[in-house]
Amino acid sequence: MDCLIVDDDILARKVLKRFIEQTDFLTSSKECGSAIEANKYLMSNSTDLLFLDVEMPGMTGLELISILRDKPQIILVSSKKEYAVDAFDNDAIDYLVKPVTYARFLKACQKAYQLQEEQKLKPNGGKPKELQYIFLKVDASWLKLQLSDVLYVQALADYVCIFAKAGNDIKRYVIHSTMKAVEKKLIGENFVRVHRSYIVNIHNVSSFSSDTLFIANTQVPVGVTYKNTVAQLTGKM
Repeated sequence: MDCLIVDDDILARKVLKRFIEQTDFLTSSKECGSAIEANKYLMSNSTDLLFLDVEMPGMTGLELISILRDKPQIILVSSKKEYAVDAFDNDAIDYLVKPVTYARFLKACQKAYQLQEEQKLKPNGGKPKELQYIFLKVDASWLKLQLSDVLYVQALADYVCIFAKAGNDIKRYVIHSTMKAVEKKLIGENFVRVHRSYIVNIHNVSSFSSDTLFIANTQVPVGVTYKNTVAQLTGKM
């Protein structure tokens, strides 16, 4: 994977470049000292993996992401933990907090490499192969969760609760994220936003009425603005 490092801190760039050189499946072709410089470079060049600092003079890393037309895989890097939610809202695949260790760096890059390999698999019609699972950051580790096991998702203030089948039980995973970020991860026709606070797996709906869906003995409300969409989908169940 070809990498682009964007950071106004020279020492931080040197650390990332050394880590890239130590990793067999990575190559470093360019370094930029600002988001403005990176934007100019990406207007006529491409990269597979972007290591992007958040706080930089002139333009922040998050502002750069918002104007990129063709986004590569992005790993945000910052000395502050507070941007983590913004990172995943902007489709970053991981968020590294400085000082970055090689072990943590490698874990993020392996995730990027795995995603790149999965995107190479093209079924008939030329569309990327639909993923069968997602990775969720739960506490200090990453959990692999099969999408078919997900029952529904509920927004809870600054957190999101994902309810999923676990054998004969139902398990709740609480993650620090937004509904918008989680909705982007739930790829497939089965996942539908039915309320500003709920996303459901239509495949796991047991019954429904005009304003309620029943999933594993739980009543999920259907928002007024979502009723037409839900009616069309439940009619195909």
